[in-house]
Amino acid sequence: MNEFKQKFRIFVKLCTEDFLIRHANKGLYKRSLKDMDYGVSVQYTWNASSVSCQLSDGTLCTLEDTLDHWACSCPSDHVCKHVLISILYYQREQQTDEDAAGANKTEVEKLEAGSDESSVNSLGRAEEAVSPVIDPRFRWMTEYDLSTLMKSYSTSMIEEVLFRLRYPEQIEILEDSLLTVRLVRQDIEVSFTEEPSLAKALCKVKQTAGTMAKLEALLRYRRQQNVDDTEALSGKVYEAKFSIQTVRECRGMLTGMLNTGLARLPQTYMAQLETLAIAAHSGNLPDVERSLRGIQGELQLFFNRHIRFSMQSMLDRITKLYLALEVLEQKNVSAFKQSQLIGSFRSKYFTVPQLHLYGLGADAWETRSGYRGITYYFYCFDDQEMYTYSDVRAVYYDDQSFSYSEHYGAYTPWLSNVTFRQFAGEELQFHTVKVNEDRRLSSGEGAKLELMTRTKVGDVNLGKYLQDVSSVLLEDSRVFDLFTPPKERLAILRVARIVDHSFDKQTQNLILTVESEDGELLPLTFPYSMDWQTMFQRLESGYGATSLEHFYAFVRIEQSKFYPISFLKGQQVISLKMDLGYGRTGRLGRL
Repeated sequence: MNEFKQKFRIFVKLCTEDFLIRHANKGLYKRSLKDMDYGVSVQYTWNASSVSCQLSDGTLCTLEDTLDHWACSCPSDHVCKHVLISILYYQREQQTDEDAAGANKTEVEKLEAGSDESSVNSLGRAEEAVSPVIDPRFRWMTEYDLSTLMKSYSTSMIEEVLFRLRYPEQIEILEDSLLTVRLVRQDIEVSFTEEPSLAKALCKVKQTAGTMAKLEALLRYRRQQNVDDTEALSGKVYEAKFSIQTVRECRGMLTGMLNTGLARLPQTYMAQLETLAIAAHSGNLPDVERSLRGIQGELQLFFNRHIRFSMQSMLDRITKLYLALEVLEQKNVSAFKQSQLIGSFRSKYFTVPQLHLYGLGADAWETRSGYRGITYYFYCFDDQEMYTYSDVRAVYYDDQSFSYSEHYGAYTPWLSNVTFRQFAGEELQFHTVKVNEDRRLSSGEGAKLELMTRTKVGDVNLGKYLQDVSSVLLEDSRVFDLFTPPKERLAILRVARIVDHSFDKQTQNLILTVESEDGELLPLTFPYSMDWQTMFQRLESGYGATSLEHFYAFVRIEQSKFYPISFLKGQQVISLKMDLGYGRTGRLGRL
């Protein structure tokens, strides 16, 4: 037997039904078997590195020891029935020869074989108690260099797959001639060959989506096998390029500010901050630009002697920016950590197969830089995190305006018969929705939204967001993490009742005092604004608050103060600013 014939025999043994169906399709596979049953036969002529297969119907195929290269005299561009018949017919011939050889065994050989089989069975039972060993043919999936496997993938593709890995996904693994990884929630199967190549893997999803599914399946398989790919993926995705000169200038300016002190600081520092913010923008330092503008806003409040100026907030902003600039200047951290300090100008959105969300209410806001908007908050059952959708408009031009009531009553882009007012308090199922790193939902096309029967809030496992007052205050006192982007501090608190309300004329804040389920008194703060005059009047008059008991308060925490967004009870939600401020029928007591 020549060398190629031996290779071909091994190849044919690996051509299981599953393997052939994945290269062709099930219908073609069954048709090939039928044609053989009807009498189609094959004659084989062996060459140095191929075999010529002459079918009795006149077709000629040329095969190698892989299905990556083949030829057929028929006009098909894909694996055809003639190629399948050539393989399947040879399998039958091999099986017949092996059966004949087995029939000639002596009784002694059979007894020895039985003895060996007992040993194997005994060993098999012992191995069931330990974890299964990876088939040597597929060890490349955990041992091969990941950077080499991803060589053909663009940075954006790897970044999107890396984003998908944040979400839980059950995988099922099947080993035969191929190793198949099934992504259960997405209902996608990827079959890997024994050749270390993602291009050789089989996936019925076509084009770019299929290419990314192959990488996702491989990475999830490696993760299940306790392989940590964080370093390899980070090195491929993150590349930090920025102006070191701008970093030094910003750091020098902050040093001068700290040495001078706020009391002696001239107002010309406002112009200097603006100049450096522009330089940070052109120097690819978006987070530095945002931090400088934040300090500029705080400094403006200080110069105006505004009641809402906070020295603690000012020091926090300066401290975090100064430390970030110092780390960037020293360049002694990885590209991934540098990218965390640099940030990005525009958010990248990635498609998530599905999200199961629980509406927690809506909050309206306005920035000192001239933006207005409404943010809708949702708790996600899938990863126990908070998601948001924001409707934002710039209003710094005289002809621009933003009506909170108009936008709140408008229809959502996903379902034309659902308003944002309804959207804020529903339980939702999104399919193929785009999300960014901060878990903000995109209103882009392609997403499908389905309304579900809303679960009572008391029956929802709210995870880390359901807290008591003492734990929230303790968490608020922790030191910030330099490499963690600033996030809203959000919590859901169990409230027994509202016990008092008062208006602080000095701070212009309405204080609603509530009693927690643990008996602790907690002040909820409402900063006064003309936009929310109706809400203030209703809260001050009670508006049914005395009869409202045993509910949940969804709050934002800033510097040990609690700013309520909504109240929830049973299946209902009241977004305080939006629903009380714009004449929604009903009272707090009816929650």
